[in-house]
Amino acid sequence: MPVDLLVAGGASAGTLARFRSEFRTVDKTPAPRYALQTSFRNSASVLAVANRVSGPLRGGGIDVDELMPGPGAGAGQVSCAVYETVNDETDSIVDRVSRLWAVDADRRAAGQGGRSIAVLCRKRTRLEPIAEALRLEGIPVEVVGIGGLLATPEVRDLVATLRVVVQPRAGDALMRLLTGVRWRIGARDLEALGRWARVMVRQNRGESGQSPVPGELDEVSIVDALDQLPPADWFSPQGYARLRHLAGELAGLRRRAGQPLPDLVADVERTLRLDIEVASRPGRSPSTARSNLDRFADVCADFVGTGQVTLPAFLAYLEAAEKAERGLEAGDVDVDPDRVQLLTVHGAKGLEWDAVFVPGLVDGFFPASAGSPESAWLTDISQLPFPLRGDRDSLPVLNLARAHTQKDADLARESFRADCGQRDLTEERRLAYVALTRARSVLVCTGYRWGEGKQAVRPSGFLEEVRETCEDGAGTVLEWAKEPAEDAANPLLAEAVTHTWPYDPLAARRPAMEVGADLVRTALAELGVGNAAEMADESLQPSLFSVTEMLPTEDIAVADSWRQDVDVLLAERARRARRNDLVVTLPGELSVSRLVALRRDPAELARRLRRPMPYKPAPLARRGTAFHAWLERRFTADVLLDLDSMPGAADAGAEPDSELSALQTAFEASEWAMRTPHAVEVPFQMVIGGMVIRGRMDAVFKTADQGHAQTWQVVDWKTGRPPTGKDDAEAAAIQLAAYRLAWARLRHVPLERVSAAFHYVRANRTVRPADLLDSDGLAALIASVPLAEPSS
Repeated sequence: MPVDLLVAGGASAGTLARFRSEFRTVDKTPAPRYALQTSFRNSASVLAVANRVSGPLRGGGIDVDELMPGPGAGAGQVSCAVYETVNDETDSIVDRVSRLWAVDADRRAAGQGGRSIAVLCRKRTRLEPIAEALRLEGIPVEVVGIGGLLATPEVRDLVATLRVVVQPRAGDALMRLLTGVRWRIGARDLEALGRWARVMVRQNRGESGQSPVPGELDEVSIVDALDQLPPADWFSPQGYARLRHLAGELAGLRRRAGQPLPDLVADVERTLRLDIEVASRPGRSPSTARSNLDRFADVCADFVGTGQVTLPAFLAYLEAAEKAERGLEAGDVDVDPDRVQLLTVHGAKGLEWDAVFVPGLVDGFFPASAGSPESAWLTDISQLPFPLRGDRDSLPVLNLARAHTQKDADLARESFRADCGQRDLTEERRLAYVALTRARSVLVCTGYRWGEGKQAVRPSGFLEEVRETCEDGAGTVLEWAKEPAEDAANPLLAEAVTHTWPYDPLAARRPAMEVGADLVRTALAELGVGNAAEMADESLQPSLFSVTEMLPTEDIAVADSWRQDVDVLLAERARRARRNDLVVTLPGELSVSRLVALRRDPAELARRLRRPMPYKPAPLARRGTAFHAWLERRFTADVLLDLDSMPGAADAGAEPDSELSALQTAFEASEWAMRTPHAVEVPFQMVIGGMVIRGRMDAVFKTADQGHAQTWQVVDWKTGRPPTGKDDAEAAAIQLAAYRLAWARLRHVPLERVSAAFHYVRANRTVRPADLLDSDGLAALIASVPLAEPSS
């Protein structure tokens, strides 16, 4: 195998040029050079093109000879083309890949494997359009790299579901699920869901005497709306059924969110039936079909191995991987002849394929910089200033030592920018060399005249050099579109882009698939499968389980145990089908106000969850809001929220406007008037008993130290009257228990070092309930669901 001195170790071109002088011999002379000129990887035509593109690098000071083909190397096939549009380029790649794939079909069928194929792009943005076009032709593809993994449809659905499970405001992720290939919710039903979310916002702002708690006024997203669907007549019958089904799946996942992270990921995969979905794709074996899911499971396991085990932390890691792939380890890439692999040129270093396609060889894309001036670290905060780098001797220098006037400084800066542009172009050339030398025998380099912008683009200098080499006998020029006229318009922008929505995942396969599905439904109907009562009927058992008679003796006992389990499950389903009562389950996320309602009146909460209705207008609640606004101005001198969204808008029994000044006077006379809170309006979200609990604390004060340990007190301001009954007081204390636990978790302090109190402003009375529930107590409260509502 050849040693690619131009790319070894990922070093820059400047570092390679200085290698011999930096690593000297004992007598301080430059290290001797030993030429490795024979490439046992590449064919003669591939090396001819690569040597032509790398020529300017050698002329720039890199002391490396041209590579020569090894003994027995074939002639190879090199071709190049410039198409009119980027879509034409994609179609050409798909066509040529399809032909290569078809030629090797018999070898793959015989288990001998075909030729390995790769598409190498300068930027990741071109990978997905090409991958999607190849998928439509039934060719298995793999987008390599962690960023590429996150771009695959099955992994996107998995990550979107994980976000919806734990992030109440992940409306974008929920939209992917709603409009995706499984649920396919239409525009009218989506609009109704959004309208219901807005209704819920108004309901929350107008809650008064039911179960509201100050601070529970966060805006409602479509995730909340899905958790608490309105009556069925808001939606189409089919849309409502799908929404209820999805809401049920998400609620179940939230209840199981406390399991180990790898188990949760596997649970989501099973719940979404992603394993079945990928296995049903044409042209893929079951082992290779789920490769992306297996890779994602490995990413999850590796993440847990770092010691971070929470779902929010994992999602933050995935977001960083998607936005800044170079900051994360992309993992090893293995050449796979059973699928076409798509990856960036950076990710292809050290690998080789039988056939390589290098699209996008146009100025501005590859090379990303066509040698135009570049400011580098002068304007890019992410770059280390060149004088501080270890390879500074090979980098452009900003020489201001002789700049005596502003004009001198401007000229020095422009000279520096020009040098940086040329340096970037040199690095791009080195990267092009990497791309070309990944091919063993087949190399296709292409570009286009029109991309997605209004202006035409030019073929890159690299592609022009490939063309010249092909015209000299090394390959074939397939097509070379003429340069457009100066006033020409982009034909892609003139074409109306249309899509069918909701997207049909079966497309042309739908008729055949529906025929097959009808056959299955007919067979199931003949067996009575699908009706719970009939499934429990023992008369059906022989037809379903007579296959056990064909099993080996040692397997019959196992099959019998499975049959018993199935009998129990079917009987349970039949019992549920015969029940007339209605079970209402809690959503996967609760506000503290609903947690209080669960303790105060479970039946009322069940009715509201079953059939959400607007609350009656509550003018007194706005007075509580006004007091909280005044109090926050007093503490912080800044109003962080407007009156409509301030904590306290939901205070039950709040005082009317004429009493606002009395409330203020009463507060000034209280024990809290002279104290300064450590924090005010503290939002939180935590998981208790598998349930996401969210809320907002009014104020937190530092209290006297216990020895050297700091203690805290959470205080909630009440503008209404103190509760009069024991049950009401105990229900209200649930709010303080949740706040106390939330602050302990936020500060990572023991729970016993946090206390909580209500301060009833008008009565100037501070109530500090004893024996507040801890995490286990709150979890036990939540575990009292599902709640049964008797049928009428």
